[in-house]
Amino acid sequence: MTVQGVYGLIGDIAICFYSKSIRISDASLNSILKDGGCGFENNKELTKGVGDAYKYWEGRDRVVYHAIAYLFADKDGSLPWEKNLKVVKG
Repeated sequence: MTVQGVYGLIGDIAICFYSKSIRISDASLNSILKDGGCGFENNKELTKGVGDAYKYWEGRDRVVYHAIAYLFADKDGSLPWEKNLKVVKG
């Protein structure tokens, strides 16, 4: 599968789960990708691949880009990137 094919599959998976308000773990996504013939060797590679897919979709389809951002949940069910947000008081 091409790199764009992997990004497309990640985008399709993200839209599917996002449309049902479902978040999944990185291990679950990697299992789905492996079933699709394009899994990653470890979580570090998976994280990079999803980040690259996010960047790929950012300028092409904002719905897919948004869905990828909301696809993953950490072990507490939270969005991992929310922990990095800083509150700015104005």
